[in-house]
Amino acid sequence: MEITERNFDNVPEADVVVRYINARFRKGLNTNIFIIGLSGTGKSSATIRIPELVIATRPKENLKLTIVDSLLSLLKAIKESKEGDLIGIEEISVLFPSRRAMSKDNVAVGKIFDTIRKKKLCLISNAPLWTSVDSHIKAMMNMLIETMKVYISYGVVVSKFYRLQTSPSSGKIYRHNMIRKGKEVNRMITRMPNSKTWAEYEADKDKFMDNLYEKLNNEALKKEGKVKFQIMPLVQKTPSLTERQFEVYTLSELKGLKNIQIANKLNLNPATITRLLQKAKEKMQIAKENGEIVSIPRLEAPLN
Repeated sequence: MEITERNFDNVPEADVVVRYINARFRKGLNTNIFIIGLSGTGKSSATIRIPELVIATRPKENLKLTIVDSLLSLLKAIKESKEGDLIGIEEISVLFPSRRAMSKDNVAVGKIFDTIRKKKLCLISNAPLWTSVDSHIKAMMNMLIETMKVYISYGVVVSKFYRLQTSPSSGKIYRHNMIRKGKEVNRMITRMPNSKTWAEYEADKDKFMDNLYEKLNNEALKKEGKVKFQIMPLVQKTPSLTERQFEVYTLSELKGLKNIQIANKLNLNPATITRLLQKAKEKMQIAKENGEIVSIPRLEAPLN
């Protein structure tokens, strides 16, 4: 059946996709879904709405949806999840882009996608373009959804969708239409998410964009050579840092010393400094995401 504005009420909402996710779960498998679409086509809405529909079909399991926007928050969500939970990765191309395919973050996420099957989780990631994400991550995807248009007056998003199959030998990814009642189908609709969930998502997205702008603005100013722009975290609000972690973090991030300089200054092994600094950064990032600390920009002397 062709989907048009005249028959929105008669079209089952993402039924084939929901059945596919549930079927894989019953087989002991996780599901990785990639949603692409240009700005304003409803990809974020679909990222939230599909999990809501899955959760509604399995009310006794008390499933939850977590939206993440960083590697640390993704790791935390996976660690705290239970079997069958759903995780949305917002703007995955910003976090793990194809141009940094061998970066630490991308390699880490590749390992995550290889191992989350143990909890049979459903990961739904979105990005504007298919080509913008690391190839290893795309190879782990089971389904591709492309949002096409938002019908605002109806509160409906129309999308294409395909089941994906990756050839282990060639790495080529094949797209297959799915089946409803014996017939191939590759179009679907999703409606607007729950208003409370959507409001929480919008607030989190604003926070994410603020942090991203802060980072990019800092990098741009440094490149121009006009000012040295430092982000100074209020670390005294982060009691999770040990005294030594605090000392190493301060010397590295706020005073700009290299690890070998810190090691000499504190009379410690450089490997110990690396370990302490990594742990401190992880704690600071988690604290910042949880709103336990804030960052304030301070301008230092102009660069020579």
